Amino acid sequence: MKVLRLISGNCFDIPERVMELDKDYRLYYNVKSKAIELHNLKSHPTFQLVLPYSQLDARAVDYIRRTRVDKIIIEINKIDEYNQNLEEKLISQTLSEMHEKTRSVVKYMNRGGSKIPSYSEL
Repeated sequence: MKVLRLISGNCFDIPERVMELDKDYRLYYNVKSKAIELHNLKSHPTFQLVLPYSQLDARAVDYIRRTRVDKIIIEINKIDEYNQNLEEKLISQTLSEMHEKTRSVVKYMNRGGSKIPSYSEL
């Protein structure tokens, strides 16, 4: 007896709707665990996820859409870009502060020391 049974159709056309997201997606019913699984034929191993629902309906399609790997990669790239911009901004701000403090020290040194800058000004 096979453990996985291909789900080829249901009254809501969920397997077809899932294949619209990715032509290599297939839904299987795992007889042992009594759960619906998503498999991607391009991947090896093919297993992707177990659906948290016991029946196939629109929730399954939404869940699969939200958990797609390419969406996760896009989100990770957005996070990396944001962190890179934040790092560049912090470096620029630090260099600007260092420049201003250095300019203050040079001005002090050039005018003969009439005003000693406080530690916070340096």
